[in-house]
Amino acid sequence: MTQRERGADEDGRLIEVISPERFQPFLHRCGGDRTRALRLYAWDSEVARALQSPLRDLEVSLRNRLHRQLVGRHGQEAWWDVPKARPNYKGQDMLDRARETLEDRRPYRPFAPCDIVAQLSFGFWVSLLGRGGRDNYEMKYWNSSLRHLFREHRGGREDLYKKFQFMLTLRNRIAHHECVFQRHLERDLDTALMLLRYVSPEMADRHDKYGQVPAVLARRKAVLSGEEPMRL
Repeated sequence: MTQRERGADEDGRLIEVISPERFQPFLHRCGGDRTRALRLYAWDSEVARALQSPLRDLEVSLRNRLHRQLVGRHGQEAWWDVPKARPNYKGQDMLDRARETLEDRRPYRPFAPCDIVAQLSFGFWVSLLGRGGRDNYEMKYWNSSLRHLFREHRGGREDLYKKFQFMLTLRNRIAHHECVFQRHLERDLDTALMLLRYVSPEMADRHDKYGQVPAVLARRKAVLSGEEPMRL
C-alpha cells in the first residue's frame, strides 16, 4: 500500500467515526476533497473552543447583572417570587426545572436563590429581554428596570433581544457540537463583544486584549491548505 493509499484509508476511518452524515457539510464545502474537509472539521472545533470563552463570559455577566438589577428593584434575592415580577409560564417552567435539578443533586440539603440563579440557563436570562407574551416583559422588566443596564444601546429592546438570541443560538450550537464554520463568525465575535461591553466593559476589554478568536479566524485558510497544522 502506498503512502497515498494509507492516507486515504486513514481519512476513511476518521470519516466513519465522525459519521458520513455529520461530515457531509464539511465535505460539501470542500468540493468533495476529504483531506481538506477533515482539516476544516478540525478548524471548526478550534474556533468553537475559542468562541466558548467570550460566550461564557457574556452569559455569566448578563446573568449576574440582570439578577442584581431585579434584586434591587424588588428587594429580595428570589425576585421571581414577587407576584408582580413573576416570569411567564415558560420562565416558571425553567425555574421549576432548576429547582428539580438542585433537589436531585443535593437531596435533603437546602439551596439558596443564588444556587437557582447559577442553575438557570442562558435562555432564561435572554428571555427576560423578550416580549414575554401576555406577561408583557416590556413593562414588567424592561421599562421598570433592565433598560438602565443598556444605556449605551441605541436600538431598543427588540433589537437588543435579537442580538442576544443570535448569541444564544451560537452558544447552543457549540454546546451541542454542531458545526459553526458556515456562520459569519467575524460578525458573531463583534456582536458578542459589543453585548459584553454593555454589561461588563472591563471583561470586554480583557477579551479585546487577550482573546484568541481573531487569531483562529485568521488561520482558517492556512489550516485548510495544510500550510499550518491542525489544533485538536
